[in-house]
Amino acid sequence: MCLLAGCAAAPEAGRRFEVTGVVTAVPGDGTLVVAHDEVPGLMPAMTMPFVAESQAAIADVTPGDRVRFFLTIDDGASRISDVVVTEHTAAAARAGVAARRRSVRLRPGDDVPAFSLVDQHERPVSRATLENRRTILTFVFTRCPLPEFCPRIVSRFQGLQRTMAGDPRYADVQLLAVTIDPEFDRPDVLASYGKAVGADFDRWTFATGGRADVEVLTRAFAVYVEREGALPDHTLATAFVGRDGRVVDIWRGNAWDTDEVLAALDAHE
Repeated sequence: MCLLAGCAAAPEAGRRFEVTGVVTAVPGDGTLVVAHDEVPGLMPAMTMPFVAESQAAIADVTPGDRVRFFLTIDDGASRISDVVVTEHTAAAARAGVAARRRSVRLRPGDDVPAFSLVDQHERPVSRATLENRRTILTFVFTRCPLPEFCPRIVSRFQGLQRTMAGDPRYADVQLLAVTIDPEFDRPDVLASYGKAVGADFDRWTFATGGRADVEVLTRAFAVYVEREGALPDHTLATAFVGRDGRVVDIWRGNAWDTDEVLAALDAHE
């Protein structure tokens, strides 16, 4: 899915690319965040997350390591394999990733903190927006280049929107997608993007704001975001927030499906 200027063109399915770079984060969710060199025929040098074929394949990798691996893109998904550490990091970086894994994050039953954002029409979006409605909240950005990251989450939200349309059981459910690239994803960009993906803005809101304002939520939901190149790299989290503003459930990564979310909504009508 490439809907706006600045995002990467979709590569031909089934292609395999050799990638080299330096690991900037190991979030612990089966991904590596890598500041990679140019990948000829695919994309320029940037920092971004890559999904490993297995957790075991990246078990010995830590931030600061220089790595070489192969990226395969096929059937709307990408995976890295044959990960080789060509230069190991210092022990201090290992301590840093351990500290990150111990960081505080929201869990079911916790209150969502106060925040202040604006939507695609520049209307306020805050914690008050969550009250008295069930909310499915996620984090994306419009220029995300890998199909199994933001485009997959957006596709799931499209599925939720279709399923809930006209069903009175879900009349109070809203979808909220917060950008992790607020400098680029201003309200007009989000409005164009939302229109391109078929968002019903009465149900599905896109939100942006100042960097610090967005970080209130990314930190609360333990969404790792770092920007060293043209595009940000990040991890994935999608949450169900109840009418009282408390977290009901959190799905990390992209393995969840719409049936799981609908089941959670049905269990908390």
